[in-house]
Amino acid sequence: MEGAPVNSSNLRSVGYDPKVLEESGNMQRWPRLLPLVGVLVAAACFGVAASLHPGGYDWSRDYFSTLLRGEPGPARIPAIAGVLIFCLSMAVIFERLARSFGPSSASTAIQIGGIGSMVYTALAVTPLHDLTVTISIAFFVVAVLALLRVLYERRATGFLVTGIVWLGLLAASATIYYTGHFASALPWAQRIVFALFAIWLIALDIRTPHLRLAEKV
Repeated sequence: MEGAPVNSSNLRSVGYDPKVLEESGNMQRWPRLLPLVGVLVAAACFGVAASLHPGGYDWSRDYFSTLLRGEPGPARIPAIAGVLIFCLSMAVIFERLARSFGPSSASTAIQIGGIGSMVYTALAVTPLHDLTVTISIAFFVVAVLALLRVLYERRATGFLVTGIVWLGLLAASATIYYTGHFASALPWAQRIVFALFAIWLIALDIRTPHLRLAEKV
């Protein structure tokens, strides 16, 4: 019964043992927290890079790329490390989400779009920054739209609504980036969108087993 609440009686009716499922869920939850650790490490790397940036890092005017595209120095190394760790953590989540939702066109889009976006985001540390950012946004939007489709089918209203809102914020941030209008808001808009989507994807990754179980019962 799609959309039915998951409780002990529902689980037993379809042959699941609630205690076994709870123990299994607890065992699987710890590996799912690894991307969260990776994101926190990446954030720490950016914090270190900002503190080492020559002349200081202005949080109201400087961007992530300020730390990545500057002259070689002590600030650039932790900044690049932060990007690579962040991208790897997010790629793991996209791969896991794609596998968790089973074989489908949406899963393929999640896998290719999500991992592709992280590959091109990682390449933003190169002189091809502007091009790779554009490609990564396109891949990312494909992955998010596929995720929203799956969430709609699973009737995961909370994740669906927040995902749509975050996608709207991404569109607003991208509009500022490409048009140059309200450019003073872009540094914070960029960081907020990164943080919100990271939190959303991590939470979704952790909750995925429950979403699949809800679909079966």
